[in-house]
Amino acid sequence: MSTKTTQLKRLLGAGAAFTLSAALLTGCMGSAGDTGGAGGEAVTGGSATLAMPAEPGNIDPIMMRSLSAWNMYYAVFDGLTRIQADGSVVPGLAEEWTANETNDVWDFKIREGVKFHDGTDLKVSDIVYTYNKILSSDTSTNRVAIAMINTVEAVDEHTVRFTLKNPFSPWLNQVATIGIVSEADYEAKGPEAFPDAPVGTGPYEFVAWNHGVDYRVKKFDGYWGEAGKLDEVTFSFVGAADARVTGVESASLDAALIPASQVPVLDGSANAAVVEAASNKVALIGVNTTAGALQNAQLRQAIPLAINRQQIIDTLLAGFGTPTGQPVAEGVNGYVDGYPVPEYDPEAARELIEESGYNGEEITFQYASTGGDPSDPEVAQAIAGNLQEVGLNIKLVGAEQESQSLTIANHQITGLYLNFWSPSSMDGDVVVSQLLAGGPEDYARSPEMAQAYLDQQAASGDARTAIFKQIWEWNTENVSNVPLWQNTNTYASSKKLSWTPAVDGIYRAYDIARSEG
Repeated sequence: MSTKTTQLKRLLGAGAAFTLSAALLTGCMGSAGDTGGAGGEAVTGGSATLAMPAEPGNIDPIMMRSLSAWNMYYAVFDGLTRIQADGSVVPGLAEEWTANETNDVWDFKIREGVKFHDGTDLKVSDIVYTYNKILSSDTSTNRVAIAMINTVEAVDEHTVRFTLKNPFSPWLNQVATIGIVSEADYEAKGPEAFPDAPVGTGPYEFVAWNHGVDYRVKKFDGYWGEAGKLDEVTFSFVGAADARVTGVESASLDAALIPASQVPVLDGSANAAVVEAASNKVALIGVNTTAGALQNAQLRQAIPLAINRQQIIDTLLAGFGTPTGQPVAEGVNGYVDGYPVPEYDPEAARELIEESGYNGEEITFQYASTGGDPSDPEVAQAIAGNLQEVGLNIKLVGAEQESQSLTIANHQITGLYLNFWSPSSMDGDVVVSQLLAGGPEDYARSPEMAQAYLDQQAASGDARTAIFKQIWEWNTENVSNVPLWQNTNTYASSKKLSWTPAVDGIYRAYDIARSEG
């Protein structure tokens, strides 16, 4: 057995390396429903107020690509496809589609009879307009998401064709995140006025945006698909976690994402229940593989073994997490079912550090001290403690979340850093791009990974998952990042609400109802 194989086997855990059967090469689509829902039997009608921790800066599908804005997008707008709560992709405005063998030409057949909220008919030209408008904008944050488009054109009155610059198998996920607008309406209002009077084809239509307070929608009676169950939905912007908990308890809010630390507050509550749901969010340690002692592969290989993932989950995350060895969560395309998690083995970590010739050089560990997850400072301290226990000289460096994010985006990390990835497209393509294939978090700049990234874009099904497995194995051996755990989301929910939270943490208003229970 080669030294390379021996090292990878130790990192993956005893008996785990290279033994995954062919049956495990299919990505697993996990369901948030597996971990619980809320309320009793659903009924039609009524209203709900859904709390959001942050207000998006803009709610315009042409100009803005924002995790928080997707809560409204998925209510007011439709994409060609739709990402379900469990992460699966189903038809949206397109009732069917085909791709050529190389996944770079995609035809979508658009369903007939779709109406915009202003009563006008959806035309294929509106779809072409939406995509071209994004591509022509220098300031649209959506532009990067569809930059692989070479041309978008109407084949006929019911078919739109995308010709891409390169094969791109996750295209079905990508188009789900692009809300279609009316060309006539958007041109009349412009990007300045459109966000405060948007027109889409979604199951809910816009009512009002009270900036800094809430965003209100009502059921669209002319919707082409299954109607929303609620008559009205209000997205309320509530930044403080304790205020979100109190709001659900007092019935001024119906649902709210809350940190694990707030879960005990709801014990015995008459009005509120805690709902757990698997998340697409993975915590990881990023590594600047070109910085000082971290240039040494053996030293890097010690890091995954030194971290007591389960202890941190149990003590600091109240048990709301699952250890992982891959940087995408279950439910995200690219997740390899059964992929091993590095065992906690501090003795093996010490041996690797000694073999590396490490001389005590200081290694910075950057994290969000404020503005991020409330547990970030404690988690960073616990990880630093684990690394110090095996002989590494760790210097903790905290910064406000925005500053930390800019440092990461600008490729300016000086050592290690705590970060999280939760791809809104529910596809691992963007994760590989950013972490391992030339993105701002890729310090290794491996030609092998650059090619593997292109290979997975051109592959489909089991073949694509097999390439993701090879990518994760490369990362396990080379330690460009250290996956830690898949988060479990926790919600405070009214006992009079019937719903199952989505794996991406985004509200699907059309799936939420009042409850008889």
